[in-house]
Amino acid sequence: MRRPPMPTPPSVVIAGAGPAGMVLAYQLVGRGVPVRVLEQHPDFEREFRGELIGPSVLPALEQLDLVGTLVERGLARTDVERQMFVGLSRRVTLPGGTERGAVISQPGFLALLHERCSRHPHYRLDFRTTAMRAIREGERVVALETRREGATDRVDGDLFFVCSGRQSKVRKDLVTLELDEKPDDTLWLRFDLSDAPHALPSAVEVHMFGGGVVVVLSATTRSRLQVAYSAPGDVGALRKDLPRLRDALLPRIAEPLRSILAAKLDEHTESQVLRVAIDRLARWHVPGLMFLGDAAHTMGPAGAQGLNLAIRDSIVAANHVLDAIAEGRAVDDTLLAAIEAERRPEIEAAQAGQLRAYGMVQKRLAVQHVMFTILAAVMKVKPMPGFVSAPVMPKHATRA
Repeated sequence: MRRPPMPTPPSVVIAGAGPAGMVLAYQLVGRGVPVRVLEQHPDFEREFRGELIGPSVLPALEQLDLVGTLVERGLARTDVERQMFVGLSRRVTLPGGTERGAVISQPGFLALLHERCSRHPHYRLDFRTTAMRAIREGERVVALETRREGATDRVDGDLFFVCSGRQSKVRKDLVTLELDEKPDDTLWLRFDLSDAPHALPSAVEVHMFGGGVVVVLSATTRSRLQVAYSAPGDVGALRKDLPRLRDALLPRIAEPLRSILAAKLDEHTESQVLRVAIDRLARWHVPGLMFLGDAAHTMGPAGAQGLNLAIRDSIVAANHVLDAIAEGRAVDDTLLAAIEAERRPEIEAAQAGQLRAYGMVQKRLAVQHVMFTILAAVMKVKPMPGFVSAPVMPKHATRA
């Protein structure tokens, strides 16, 4: 008896070739769904990125057969712990205990996804192509207006996902915010420590110094060290004032790393100012189009949650789309609403947690010491659950 043919899958267009867009493309393409990805940058090598994959995402990436390849290529380090400190040296523990994940090269991760997707003829990625606005017929989005090297074009499809972050032009054109908070901005610095690999921290270290000052140290692949410095005031001006920057940052880094960075920190040091926002769309979808990742809910850099939540968004979205195709159901606004309904509770809880964390780091250093002393005493008497969500797993095997 012949099996009935699978329903014809919709043609999917994804704006943004970051983690959310490429993980979504990989899952859909591997199940026969035609996907076209639009990316405004010329390649995957661009600005500073979150690179810590947490325990809520790592099992899914292992199931998708990605982590092992990244490790083999020297593009990932596994069993990396995130450690919290008050001041330079006092290690403190949060509810839930030790949190371990993997540090990945995000450009290498995206390139691997593109490599795997490119094995399929129904996949296409257009670099240097910016999605400018949605084109509607009636209420439904049927195409995106794009711009490439000054020329305007139109990309048609059956279903659209916008994964191009909070600065997405499509986002600004279609939606309103229900949450819009602006914590302190962050200055990212990157150093080449290939001449001093012994000084690279084995863990991701988060140091709180009171009054809103936080320093995060994270070793990436290729013997690079990323340093994130958050503080009240204009960190953009601090970036341009090298003596002030050295005075603000170096005393908050322990030896021997302090001396190494003191010799390297100059006007040529790679840097970027991240304008931190925690926001959320009132509605993540319109007929025919859905926002995922930072385009739907911008996260601050605390805990590398933005990267991990974006990937979880994509896994849930792929599960719903592939379920509908397999069952012969319409891929319509009801399906998009179901994706949002599944993701929204975790996002709202994560953003509320980030806002509480930003409030806590504003307290004086002495108060932070007291708070963590009390927390440690309470956890000895009554263990407290952590904040790590259970993994969201792909439901459909990907044929890569």
